[in-house]
Amino acid sequence: MNVLLLALIVISEPFNLEPRSAETRKWITFLEVERADQTRAALLNARLYVPNFKRVFKQEGVPGDLVWLALIESGFRVDPTSPTKAQGMFQFKKDTARAFGLKVTRRVDQRNNPYLAARTAARYLDYLYKKFGTWELVLAAYNLGEGDLRRAMKRHGARTWLQVKPYVRRDTREYVGKVKAAAVVGNRYLSHSGLENPEKLKTYLVRKGDTLYSIARSLRVDLEQFKALNGLRDNHIYPGQVLLIPET
Repeated sequence: MNVLLLALIVISEPFNLEPRSAETRKWITFLEVERADQTRAALLNARLYVPNFKRVFKQEGVPGDLVWLALIESGFRVDPTSPTKAQGMFQFKKDTARAFGLKVTRRVDQRNNPYLAARTAARYLDYLYKKFGTWELVLAAYNLGEGDLRRAMKRHGARTWLQVKPYVRRDTREYVGKVKAAAVVGNRYLSHSGLENPEKLKTYLVRKGDTLYSIARSLRVDLEQFKALNGLRDNHIYPGQVLLIPET
């Protein structure tokens, strides 16, 4: 088979949400009933990001539905920090973020930039797919860690997600189903809201001499809303940084 054709087949493998499976339905109920308030807040945040994130993921050869892992990771908040020091909407640790191209210093933490983090997440997922070969194993590795998952698979002679699933921690066993449920719930929400294909968000490229205050004033946007949208904890920005512009 032509090598290019084979590559296209691998990249285009769908992410099966299994909406009628008992496991997916279980986690749909969890999100819509047991965690209704948190899910509602996450979906309100997601409206701004998901349609454009899906474009980014597809550009990187990753199924667009995988963007919904951010609902489980962060509720689509831009700058949460986990107990293990993972940061941002896609919850990257420093080493992983840097390895896949994000800048993380004392002054700049691009893990909190939604669009840079989304593209990095897509590239990381693509990397994991080339290692593990199925999206279920990819999600398990995203949650558990590539090394830990590989060791569990080797220890128990497992080749598939169902084979290794009983031997990983509970959080990881549940994670794959939760992401599938998040995609079902989220896609349905966007469809019913008529928000599947909004206009692309406007952006601003920071130039030398710009300040966050001067940009907000010139664009006539609220400074605090501007900071929140871009995951900024202070007013520090740098030339070449791309900022999302709030709707006015």
